[in-house]
Amino acid sequence: MKTASLPETKLRRTVDKEMALHWMMTWHEDREISPGVPDLHYVMKGEPGEQFRVGWLELKAIDTRITKSQRIGVEPSQHQYLRRWVDYMPIHFMVRIQEQIYIVPGKWARELSQACCEADMKLLSTINFPQQQLAEVLPPFLKEITRI
Repeated sequence: MKTASLPETKLRRTVDKEMALHWMMTWHEDREISPGVPDLHYVMKGEPGEQFRVGWLELKAIDTRITKSQRIGVEPSQHQYLRRWVDYMPIHFMVRIQEQIYIVPGKWARELSQACCEADMKLLSTINFPQQQLAEVLPPFLKEITRI
């Protein structure tokens, strides 16, 4: 099983710092116990009258452009996990390519692993934005797409 890449580790640190005020979250490194479990589970306060919002994010990051030879890797265990769980809970990929963040629904894992250019990423993502806007853009978006 793979460990987090340096670009993914940097993204993790950014997420920790930028999102700390917006959610409670737990990092998961269950590679041996539960292969394929997404990297991050979050809980956010809901709107007035709601209790909370929950979801999962699988982080992927590369510092170069994606190409036919440099794609986003999705492990076989992640494909298996998503096939089993994506209909029951919100699971998304948070993909950073250079300084751009793409949020891709988990149901598009196969297509994500085949994406080979920025246009593919824009088609697959529900939203994309510059990394420096993470704390501004991600919380309202996640509240909109996650379940109560």
